[in-house]
Amino acid sequence: MNHNSISEIRDLLDRHEIGLKKRFGQNFLIDSATRHRIGSLIAQVLPRPLPGSGEIWEIGPGLGALTDELRALELPLRLFEIDRGVIRVLRERYGEDLPIEGGDFLDTFRGLPAPGAIVGNLPYHSAGAMVPRIVESGLAVPVMVFLLQSEMVDRLVSPRGCKTYSALSVLVQSHYQVERAFLVPAGVFYPRPQVGSAVAVLRELPHRPSREVTEQISLLTREAFGQRRKTLRNTWKAWLPALEECGIDPGLRPEELQPETFRLLAEHLRGVPGAGQPRAVRDGR
Repeated sequence: MNHNSISEIRDLLDRHEIGLKKRFGQNFLIDSATRHRIGSLIAQVLPRPLPGSGEIWEIGPGLGALTDELRALELPLRLFEIDRGVIRVLRERYGEDLPIEGGDFLDTFRGLPAPGAIVGNLPYHSAGAMVPRIVESGLAVPVMVFLLQSEMVDRLVSPRGCKTYSALSVLVQSHYQVERAFLVPAGVFYPRPQVGSAVAVLRELPHRPSREVTEQISLLTREAFGQRRKTLRNTWKAWLPALEECGIDPGLRPEELQPETFRLLAEHLRGVPGAGQPRAVRDGR
């Protein structure tokens, strides 16, 4: 099909009696140059051979615009799609060649072996829950490439001290090196969204935290950034002895701490041998 043709997309949706649902955040990529650019980026950052299950997971394939780019890589591919009508279109286009997991990705990915990469044009309304859930799940995914709302990418890449630095920034940066690859204008989507987008690349850090430490990082960040203008002395009262043991100044605010400092404290609280030693992090730097 011609993914650049709005009329062809409308005809296909009408033929399958698919009404676009706001809750699914369905915005189709209708610019071939942007699709090729994303596909080329994915090909460039993929580890070879793909570890884990050796699959690429695509979240929210829609009508298959990015899927076609991924199929050109000739690597095992698994799709995750929530809209039943769209699943019918995908089955019609690809037959049984591609495994398709129907339902909410946050439910359907559980129990599957970790993939070699996760990619997707993520729905704006659910990406904020989806990305941290992947990290918290313990899946060791070497590379993730997502097309996201620009504002969310700002939060993912934000350094400490910035207004956009958040619990999400800390959690993701504790596990991944995050890069904003390029911006994507609203005009390359149908329907056209009200905001701009960007492509983010997440590369797994060496020696990622254990799942238990990840859970502790999540707890620490929720407590800290729920009252981000308060000092750690006030937000982490139960953990003041641990702060002292790790050499972290309780007079700092959470937005002044590096992700590595959150991890240091989380490892100490979870009893990781050698955590907090020999490096003291008195100023969060």
